Amino acid sequence: MRVMVRSWFQKVFPRGVAAQGALVWCVMLPRALPAQHEAAIVLRLSPRLGDTLHTWLDQQMEVSASTPGGLSAPPRNVTTSMTIRSRTIVQSVQSTSAIVLTLVDSARVSSTDTHAAAQATQTQRMLEGQQLMLQIGADGSVESVRSARAAAMSPEAMPSLASMPAIFPGRAVKVGEEWTREMPLPAGGHFGASGSGHARAVFHLDSIRRSGAVAYVSMRGVIVPDSARQGVELSGSIGGTMQLDRVRGWMTDSRFVVLVRSIVRPPLETGMMPMQFITRVTQRLRTMDKR
Repeated sequence: MRVMVRSWFQKVFPRGVAAQGALVWCVMLPRALPAQHEAAIVLRLSPRLGDTLHTWLDQQMEVSASTPGGLSAPPRNVTTSMTIRSRTIVQSVQSTSAIVLTLVDSARVSSTDTHAAAQATQTQRMLEGQQLMLQIGADGSVESVRSARAAAMSPEAMPSLASMPAIFPGRAVKVGEEWTREMPLPAGGHFGASGSGHARAVFHLDSIRRSGAVAYVSMRGVIVPDSARQGVELSGSIGGTMQLDRVRGWMTDSRFVVLVRSIVRPPLETGMMPMQFITRVTQRLRTMDKR
């Protein structure tokens, strides 16, 4: 997504990462093994062979670009909205992973930035009819991803899709317990910074209800840079909730908010002012009860 008119800033928002990264989250659907309320349970991906899940992903990305301190032009705000309806079909199940096929039935992408209108249309075309074959580990990590019909995929998106992290603990947990996971941000990704960073998140098993059929998990964390990078400062936060259907083994509802602040300082010889980017990504994923 292009936020600034100067080409120097175009690499801040590479194309294709946001859309295809969001698509992977549509199929990272956790399952917990049956357990009593008082007992510790193992949260792991364990889908049923042949199941078809109908999902609806809504995502909104708001980006504000300004000069630190507001000494020059007012902030420029751009909002990109995306809705994806898809089906995920479980192709095979093993003890440590599962292979699923995701079919995008429809996609809608729009932007308030007139300069990004063509890119939004291109992204929408790319998503519609997309077929992805993913191998997902029992811990929730994406072990591999490829196009199911040899369709072209964004080269920038492939590394980020293949590196989706594990989100489940490697041990049984009880209600009230927490575990920590680190989730890398895509390098040069759609979060508004060309520097690399990761989210350090704490997950919490809030409750188990409906006779143990539904588990509620919350998550909170911070965005930190992987290392000091010349010309880029990065910080932020992440938070969300997940509702897990332990019978079907899929996420029935989830909400996430990612807030990233970055300051990009161009080399002095360019004569360009430092720019501050504030990116807020709000995402909701719902699973419809259709077969």
